[in-house]
Formats: sequence, C-alpha cells, structure tokens
Amino acid sequence: MTAVGAVGERCHDTDVWADLVDDDLLQLEPGERLWKLFCFRSAQGRAADLRHRIYTKLKTDGRLALVTFAAHTPAPGCVVRSNLARVPDLPVEALNQIIAAIQRGVESAAEYEEIDLSSMATLEEQLAQIAQKA
Repeated sequence: MTAVGAVGERCHDTDVWADLVDDDLLQLEPGERLWKLFCFRSAQGRAADLRHRIYTKLKTDGRLALVTFAAHTPAPGCVVRSNLARVPDLPVEALNQIIAAIQRGVESAAEYEEIDLSSMATLEEQLAQIAQKA
C-alpha cells in the first residue's frame, strides 16, 4: 500500500474500514476489488474535521466505479457523511482527470492522501492490509 502525504492524517484507517467493510459504500460484488482510495481535506475543513473522500473499485469487466462523499466528525466516534454520489462506470483516464482537478484546489500535499491498492491481487489481501492499519 503506497500513500502520498502522511498516512492517517486524511484517511483514518478505522474510518476507511468502516466505510468499506461495515457500511459497504462501494457495494463490492464477487470478483471485484478495491483500486485506489483518495482522501482530501481543505485548510478550511480542519476545524470541523471535514474531509472529502473518493473510493474506487475495479469491476470484473476491467472498468472502474467510484463513490465520493464528504465526511465530518462532529463528536468523537461519530462520522457523518453527506453529498454521497456514485459513478457506476468510469474509465481510468476520467478518474485521473477528476483527481487532478481536485488536487489543483488542495493547498499542499499534506492535505491529500492516496492509498493505492491496485497492485494487490485479491480483495482479501487488500482488506487484510486495511485491517492491519485499523
């Protein structure tokens, strides 16, 4: 698992586990696996612990799908999600354009984290990696 930025600052691993496993936000189907997870936090969002997340999966047909949402933590242990949107079919090039556009609005690398799980062969291996960090 590779990351850009300091691990855990934008993507708290326990939150990632809850999003992907407990709440199944990506709605993973048999044969699908995770691709890349992106977490952003603007300088204005620090006070409210406001984060923007984009989680992607590789479908069995080789295409990507994503879920994106805002998350904030108004109280310890209470994560609230809003503005949830799904893209059921997305080419890699389009994902790269989306991420590049968001990065242009981020003040520094410290506000952005990418967790790349694309090199892992199975969903089980990916989840084990996330579980180690949770």
